[in-house]
Amino acid sequence: MIGLLATTVFIVPLIGSLVLFGLDEREADIIMLLSFLTALISQFGVVYLFLREGGKLIHITYMETGNLGEVYGIIIDPMSVLIGTVVALAGFIFMFYGVEYMSERNIGHPGGKGRGLFYAWMTLFEGATLGFVYSSTFLSLLIFFELMGLACWGVVSYYNTEKARRAGFKAFIVPNIGAMIGFYSAIYIGITQLHDLSLFSLSRVSQSTKPWLFMALLFAGYTKSAQFPVYSWIPDAMEAPTPASAFLHGAAMVEMGVYLIARVLQFIGHLPIWIFRFMALMVSLTLIIPILNYPVQKDAKRLLAYSTIAEAGIMFSGLTFAALGFNIGLRAAMFQLTAHAFVKGLAFLTAGTFTYSLGTLDLREITGLKEILPLNALSWSVALLGLSGLPPMAIAFSKAELVTSLRSLQITHLAWLPVTMVLIDSVVFLWVSLKWIGKNVFGKPSHKRASSHWVIDTSLIILVVLTLISAYLAYPLIEKINFVGVVP
Repeated sequence: MIGLLATTVFIVPLIGSLVLFGLDEREADIIMLLSFLTALISQFGVVYLFLREGGKLIHITYMETGNLGEVYGIIIDPMSVLIGTVVALAGFIFMFYGVEYMSERNIGHPGGKGRGLFYAWMTLFEGATLGFVYSSTFLSLLIFFELMGLACWGVVSYYNTEKARRAGFKAFIVPNIGAMIGFYSAIYIGITQLHDLSLFSLSRVSQSTKPWLFMALLFAGYTKSAQFPVYSWIPDAMEAPTPASAFLHGAAMVEMGVYLIARVLQFIGHLPIWIFRFMALMVSLTLIIPILNYPVQKDAKRLLAYSTIAEAGIMFSGLTFAALGFNIGLRAAMFQLTAHAFVKGLAFLTAGTFTYSLGTLDLREITGLKEILPLNALSWSVALLGLSGLPPMAIAFSKAELVTSLRSLQITHLAWLPVTMVLIDSVVFLWVSLKWIGKNVFGKPSHKRASSHWVIDTSLIILVVLTLISAYLAYPLIEKINFVGVVP
């Protein structure tokens, strides 16, 4: 039963996306919301059955051959159940908001007709991401990875301006290069040496080959998660409609690069210490980029885009410790991913309300929100302070778990480097956030009046609550995340 539900989670959105390519307006609204809602209800069913059955790993093989071993299957374990829930819940909230955002009442981007195409791409995005989360083989990971890239191209280029088309192409091609290097290497080794394409076969890769295979897959994760030096596609991708930006940054594209490497580390076994040193250096170089860019950003979405680069880097900081064999690194990374999904979604959807209600994303033109849009003033403040890592927001606890997991110092003092960079990033972002909160929330009102909508307000309220409590909801599953490394 649990296997059927887990499969339903991603099959329904994939089918729904095909239907939506031929629909528009109210019919498209209904089919899109039903697809996302079905995925969410199915995912809640997976959570219930998984916890009832003890929370142990379940591996289901759907397709197997003599020469290739497992070709397609799913893994239901604490990591996939947790992240699947994050994707399904965040995706539904973002697209519930999206129904109103894509309407003709949006001042900055009047919508209405033609939104069925956007829904189709977003539903494909949801299905591909959930399929990726549950996949147990490199072939299926590659297929869903590419489908995510295709959907990302579709949503980023949706407005069909020259800038949007260029950004969409860049958002597709850069991660695709990483996919070719990482997944093709894994599939080649699976075919020629292991005769098995399953993640479980990673523990049987020779010790001489293992570090180089990991490095190839790490590059795929870096391109997906917009890490140094392949980060520039993510600020450009802000051409997408805001619900897509929220999903892209908060629960899908960027996070799946982190999830991929967490999955590989979970199964691959011992890695040499130079892998840790390389990852620690790359995380530190990545975090320099947003630290330097925060103070000069004037566009709300571009500020949040650089924040995403940093937050993904913080997730990779956790994975550097996982590369040393500490399961606390896996847990910290997945904890950070979970907490980040909702606070980043809140930040982007609030920025979307600036477009919807005020017709601008220029932070210099947005002042006095506490008087003209009180709820938006609250959500913008909570989002920025939450991303800075201040308690009681959930992301404060995920960052704390990373910062306090310094047992790796017993192995190498280089472990101080990524932790120090995480702290510097948080301090700089907090400084910039306080500056914009002072202007955007408490400044002299820039508009005499502004209207919102109950759909948008409801979405923001739900995300504010999740920003505060998601750490507590997620922790029982996070504590069950461990290395696997052997065939069950």
